[in-house]
Amino acid sequence: MARYGYGASVSGSRTPIASSSTPAPSGIPVASTASVVISGNATFNGTAVKKVNPQQCFGDAIFGGKLYVDSGVVYAYGLEENYGKILIPPQALIADEPVGGTPNFLDTPSNTWRLVYATYNSEENSYFNLNTSNNSSTDANYIPTSGWSPSITITAA
Repeated sequence: MARYGYGASVSGSRTPIASSSTPAPSGIPVASTASVVISGNATFNGTAVKKVNPQQCFGDAIFGGKLYVDSGVVYAYGLEENYGKILIPPQALIADEPVGGTPNFLDTPSNTWRLVYATYNSEENSYFNLNTSNNSSTDANYIPTSGWSPSITITAA
């Protein structure tokens, strides 16, 4: 005969039904995001558009060279003849294609997210970049929305 009340025991596992030691990914998913808005610094405010291999980020072979995605996905904006800004995820490769020169990989790949300002140097016949903001995230699948240094804000467009 079963007894009810204080001291009654319930058989079964005492293990929680749901547990996870891995936090859910945070940020904007790259796979489903065609463009992002970057703000927080007047020089670098703008809407960045997704570019994938072998799309050209910007540039013109007549006036210098082309900058294109060699592998991975990037977000480019401020597209002018020979300069622009690029949001680069970890492990993406960006190459330049200078007129009559050997391509280089624009200081890529990196292990973390970076926002760079890339410009064409006609004397060296190649592009170079200046890091403008960095994020320590190593997850290329999600664009980090916090933790940028110097601080910027990124939202899905």
